[in-house]
Parts: sequence; structure tokens; C-alpha cells
Amino acid sequence: MPLWAYFFDRSALYAYHCAPMTDTLIPDYVDAKKIFTQQAVIIGKLPVSKFERFSELLANTSGFVEISLKFSLNEDFRRVISGELKADVEVLCQRCLDVTTITLEDVFQLALVESESQADKLPKDLEPWFCTDTKLVLADIIEEQLILAMPIVSYHKVSCAHNGPSKRSTPQEEVSKSSDIPDKQNPFAILQSLKEPR
Repeated sequence: MPLWAYFFDRSALYAYHCAPMTDTLIPDYVDAKKIFTQQAVIIGKLPVSKFERFSELLANTSGFVEISLKFSLNEDFRRVISGELKADVEVLCQRCLDVTTITLEDVFQLALVESESQADKLPKDLEPWFCTDTKLVLADIIEEQLILAMPIVSYHKVSCAHNGPSKRSTPQEEVSKSSDIPDKQNPFAILQSLKEPR
């Protein structure tokens, strides 16, 4: 029977347990072997500011990441993490360079491996996560998935026109503007006229 866990707390019976709370911070790390045999489920939050690499992609580090992680052993006795995350983060709109909020959501399945050879044998539905330690750092996993979930470019959901003079033209707009400019006179036109027979 799976052990439902919402907090990091060691006791005589359970390694990870506490009363369910939606605003609970998840543990920094878990036992890389026990948590899978216990079929634990960890649900909680981590502040966006905790993730240094991910924070470099943002306009600010306010808010939290909502996280759900299920640990299990599959039929091949692989240690599998089935996870979901969601976060509302603020980034710079690439069109107007003002701040806009985007929602990141991701569903992932990872298998713990200790070598490249183990990673090569994984089925297509599992991504490798290298772990050779007895501690499995959950924040590292979440940060990697957040970075992968980031869009290549971000824009306001609605038009940026109301954002004033900071608006930047897109390449399409530049083409449109250039087409509105009347053609300049060819400086060699007068030479052409001289070559024409009279």
C-alpha cells in the first residue's frame, strides 16, 4: 500500500509523513532507495527563488512551484519518479520587453540510473536521472524540469500595443513598414536615359 507523504519527517514507522497541507514545503532530499520501496507520494511547494539557474530566466523570483511526485518500482524493478509541476512565473515579453506572467506546467517520468549503460536500456517513456548517492535531491529534479518547460520565447497573451513607447517591432512589422516607404529614384537612371537612341 503506498505511503502518502507531504513533508520530510523521520519517525519510527514512516520516513515521510505529516498531515496534508497544500502549502507544505517539500523536503530538500529523500533516501534514494527507501522512498521507492515505500511507494511514497510527496505533494507540496517550493519557492521559485530556490532555483538559481531557473531564476536567471525570469524577470523576478516571486511565487511558488506546486509539485507532485510519486515514487515507485516498476515491473523491471526500476526506480521511477512520476511527477507533475505547475508555476506562474514572470518573464520579459520578447515583443515589448515589459513583464508578463506565464504558466508553466509539466508532466514527467524519470528513472534513476547510475551509469550510461543503464540509461541506454531505458524504454522510451522514461527519461534518465543520474543518481549515485544515497540522497536524492528533489530541488535539482524540479529545477531541471522547470527549465525544460520554459518556452523558447514569451509574449503577452494580449496585444502589447498598450504598453507604450517600449514596444519593439517584430520582423514582420519591419517588413510591413519598409513596404510603405516609396521607392527611391535609381541614381543610375540618368545614365540609362543617355544610352537610349534619340
